[in-house]
Amino acid sequence: MFYLYFYGEIYCYIMRKCLVLFFLMLIPFLHLGAQENLMNGLNNLLNDKLFRSSDVSVAVYDLTDDKMLFEHRAQKMVRPASVMKVVTSVTALEHLGADYKIDTDMYILSKDSVNNVYVKGAMDPLFNIEDMLAMASALPAGSVVDTLFADCTFCDSLYWGPGWSWDDGSYSYQPYISPLMLCGGTVEVSVKYTGKNRAPKIVTEPESSYYTIVNEAVCDKPELGKLTVLRDWLVDSNVIRVRGNCKKSVKESVSMYKSADYFMAVLAEKLDSMGVLVKNVAFAATPADGTLLHRISRPLTCVIEEALLESNNLCAESMAYHLGKKDGTGPTSMAKGCGVVAKFLEEVMGAEDIAVADGSGLSLYNYVTAELLVRILRYGYKKEGMKEVLYDRLPVSGMSGTLKNRMKNSVAYGNIHAKTGTVKAVCTLAGYATAANGHVYAFVLLNTGMQSSRAARLWQDKVCELLCR
Repeated sequence: MFYLYFYGEIYCYIMRKCLVLFFLMLIPFLHLGAQENLMNGLNNLLNDKLFRSSDVSVAVYDLTDDKMLFEHRAQKMVRPASVMKVVTSVTALEHLGADYKIDTDMYILSKDSVNNVYVKGAMDPLFNIEDMLAMASALPAGSVVDTLFADCTFCDSLYWGPGWSWDDGSYSYQPYISPLMLCGGTVEVSVKYTGKNRAPKIVTEPESSYYTIVNEAVCDKPELGKLTVLRDWLVDSNVIRVRGNCKKSVKESVSMYKSADYFMAVLAEKLDSMGVLVKNVAFAATPADGTLLHRISRPLTCVIEEALLESNNLCAESMAYHLGKKDGTGPTSMAKGCGVVAKFLEEVMGAEDIAVADGSGLSLYNYVTAELLVRILRYGYKKEGMKEVLYDRLPVSGMSGTLKNRMKNSVAYGNIHAKTGTVKAVCTLAGYATAANGHVYAFVLLNTGMQSSRAARLWQDKVCELLCR
């Protein structure tokens, strides 16, 4: 009996080993089968009726196996929309580094009993009212400032980028760019419902005499039409008119014309409220012998997070302007920054035929390919120290940022880290997908030529679900 038991155990051991070896040999074939299913699924999705009148460029790269899995019109030049922010962020991490900071400085120069204060801006896109109050507090109550100077020598005076649509000028997502930006160069206007046939209450933040509110709205009066909160932007005015029917309380952000003037006007008012007398406000460069009073430092990682997660255009443009400081000569500009991005794409990414016009993707003149974008995503994922910044700051499907309300009830929930992009007739999505087998894919979907962005997004969500299975 002992011998039967002994040989039986040996037999079972050998069989277990054979089964393990069999399954290990089977894994590559299962993987190839999964890849074939993925490619067949993608080809089937390309037969969608959406493409009877529109087009799409697709690239899918397996980062785990380090090989391209699927391409469809991947060499076609396409407008990337806000996916351009991924390109700008990767270039900024490459050239500026994750430890880079954007500083807004306040200097004082006192000579012959004359106190002049200089605020030197560097286009901090996240400078807020709390930062301004902290800066204003550097001057003690009872101080007298003969002239409060705005130092805007950081960049040129062009406040919009090439290829930006003139009729987007009324919207907060297209700010008037300057080295001194307060709250993104915008005012938040809260229109509060007060009761039928009554005027709504208007509350603004920050408060300032720099702009004027004209309240022409009425609550529960449908014949007045849709509620609008608009600045008289066609005449470069900072008069904000609230018109139409107020059915419920709403908030709108309104961009300010001449954002640096707006910054200085609010600062002078805050100083006055703190007991600091400001006699004059002007523009001038900071003297070399000025004494630093206060500094607000903004980490580049915070700027990247806002650019990617919330698709903040100003954050992306700020990075582009700072890239333009690399040559160290004269004021920076969007053109200089875009030159650095283009050079990076050509020399490091191997791009041959591209057009880089801005950092955010607002411009009509940006043109890249899906194949190039997937290479950039691969670079950002594989480059030491870059993945931790880039990957973790992208919107997550069903959870955060501009993907918060997408793919909630699907296998893609929480498994897509990607940047969205939308302009007229363009809807894009690019980032990373984690599949059920643990593989990570870099993918790019560039939909163009369609009237409905919603239809394109639904199709993109189907692709993401397929990648995550």
